[in-house]
Amino acid sequence: MRAGSNTTDELKFGSALVFAFVGLLITAILAAFLARTTWKPSDVVALVGVFTSLIGTIVGAFLGVQIGSSGRQKANRALAALPPEKASELLD
Repeated sequence: MRAGSNTTDELKFGSALVFAFVGLLITAILAAFLARTTWKPSDVVALVGVFTSLIGTIVGAFLGVQIGSSGRQKANRALAALPPEKASELLD
């Protein structure tokens, strides 16, 4: 079960990494396109900042939820392995 859990965690983190790179790639393409237009540099920087912040927030929230649920699962497994007296002592 542990090997499957690690594989699942790796897939979740890998997908978040792919989303982050795709988001940054889209942002870079958008910035390059807008730099060639009549937009002022300050407008391009502002727009790129908005997209980068959005991608960072979404990926960060996704990873935070995944890490939190992973920690909860590990804690539950550790409590399940303890004798009932020790587990109830820890939970009180």
